[in-house]
Amino acid sequence: MTGINLKSFTILLVEDDEASMVMIVQFLKKIEFSKIIQANNGNAALQKLYLNQVDLIVSDWWMPDMDGLEFYKTAKKEGNLDNIPFLMVSAENEKSRIAEVLKAGVNDYILKPVNLELFKAKIEKLLNPKN
Repeated sequence: MTGINLKSFTILLVEDDEASMVMIVQFLKKIEFSKIIQANNGNAALQKLYLNQVDLIVSDWWMPDMDGLEFYKTAKKEGNLDNIPFLMVSAENEKSRIAEVLKAGVNDYILKPVNLELFKAKIEKLLNPKN
């Protein structure tokens, strides 16, 4: 990404699967993000969002306690998403379900398994929409 220091951005990563969490953290580090806050479900993510200022949220959809879509809707309703881009990452491939997430206001969606180049391109677009 030209002209933007990715190390200055804080990412909230919400993922309940440990292997997926490790992989996405590695991808974020390859893209040069260094501030990564982790949560393993929507409830934990809400707490992290209350306590931290974040620039981007990357969230799984299907998680225990509070799923990614419920987390998005709750955070939005409570006014905690103020222009924070939200990228949903999930194995859910049913088109009508994906459309439901996007209609709710989630900025973008990636299917698992995550491809690094696609992941990077979507994040760059979300953090620098003018490009």
